[in-house]
Amino acid sequence: MTRDGKRMYGGLTERVNHEQFKPHEGSFAIKNVDILSSDGDSIIPGQTILIEKGLIAAIDSTLKLSSETTIIDGTGKYLIPGLIDTHVHLFQSPNDLLLYLANGVTEIRELIGEESHLEWRDQIENGRIGPKMFVASPRLGSFESMEGWFMSWSQGYTNIQNAEDARETVKSLYDQGYDGIKIYSQLNKESYIAITETAKSLGMPVMGHIPWALELSELWQYGQSDIAHFEELMNALSREFNSNRMIGSFYGKEDEFIKFLEDRSEALAHNLIKSDITITSTLWLTESFAKQPFNLEQVLKDVELEYENPGISEWVNYIPQGLGWLPGVNRYALPENQNAEERKASKTYWETYAKAAQLLAVNLSKMGVKIMTGTDANLPPAVPGFSLHDELGSLNRAGMSTSQVLQSATAIPAEWLKSNSGKVLTGYEANLVLLDKNPLDDIDNTKAINTVIAKGKVFDRDLLDQILSTVKQANDSSRKINIDKFR
Repeated sequence: MTRDGKRMYGGLTERVNHEQFKPHEGSFAIKNVDILSSDGDSIIPGQTILIEKGLIAAIDSTLKLSSETTIIDGTGKYLIPGLIDTHVHLFQSPNDLLLYLANGVTEIRELIGEESHLEWRDQIENGRIGPKMFVASPRLGSFESMEGWFMSWSQGYTNIQNAEDARETVKSLYDQGYDGIKIYSQLNKESYIAITETAKSLGMPVMGHIPWALELSELWQYGQSDIAHFEELMNALSREFNSNRMIGSFYGKEDEFIKFLEDRSEALAHNLIKSDITITSTLWLTESFAKQPFNLEQVLKDVELEYENPGISEWVNYIPQGLGWLPGVNRYALPENQNAEERKASKTYWETYAKAAQLLAVNLSKMGVKIMTGTDANLPPAVPGFSLHDELGSLNRAGMSTSQVLQSATAIPAEWLKSNSGKVLTGYEANLVLLDKNPLDDIDNTKAINTVIAKGKVFDRDLLDQILSTVKQANDSSRKINIDKFR
């Protein structure tokens, strides 16, 4: 079981030697490039950007360069800030760090942290290839003793029973070097209050789910700074919608619930803005809940499954509701004993679930709530790195403009993370993506990656393709289940 536990979190998959990749380092300039304005609303044409010591040293259309300066020709190309995924799960899969860079994701927020992630974060700060990392704590929840042991072993939870436990745990996590505190649905109210108070005193942000033990109206009182999904808000509202407080309480009342959300949006936005709470999106994943149980093979064909860590996608069938992707272990499979009528009702429910999250995305963004892109990467079917581009598309289709979507993946999360990035401005870190197409014209153009720059290191297209090929080879050598029919 211990070996299976390591494998199912990706720990037995062949690890790529990241040191084999040699990006260009040192001073250089990108000449005659069109750049995204700092407000994300327009393109500034014909600029030259000088990069020195990992920072943007100068930007000017008439910048004079030394004859010894290395030049990247930016003619006909578009420079945007490096993308940020604020909801990822690396587990024991360090190859994912390469996948993020290969997809223009230069910064990530890990939301189920462990000691190895702290090590990778520090190694990246000291020169290892990978995106800049924010590492939140393991999930904090409240369980009975046997359940707590199993949840800790199988899914990495930390079991918190009371305020004293909470205070001691937060202080310990701070001493270990975690950047913030991740809370989960099952956390009891006493512990939640103690966690938020202690974290605030230590300068640690608190993020994650909305505990079932809290009324939504209580959330504004305690200082939680981010909600980890649109669906967490929607689930809290569904408990408010029906006094039985059960998740899924709008089942059979889908139209009524959508109207309820519309009516609640303005007050909800007001409280989120007043309390300075951001929302992490994970919208594309939520939309997949209405697809995976009913057409899993097509879903797996639509994503870049060959890059997903095979230990995670294959999982083990004796641990229910794990992270499994493939048929037989898929996390979101419906009960086998459902009849046709029940399956139809389930499909209606999950389609409404997705619609509700889409409604929150467009309504809250229009009202000025700060939205941050996040994917829940490594939950099926969110392939690390690739899924952020899927997320951008979902947010745009839900009604957010291309400018709003780009800001949600750059400037807004950079501000939350207190990171000197997220904009193409002098003095900012040189975390940048050079595109062959204009992302304001079509958000899918974020996939047209020519070059990625991470802390001033230059990864051209050939090197990015080499990285992707090497990760794919490592995955293929570690597979137990053939996935050719999904390619």
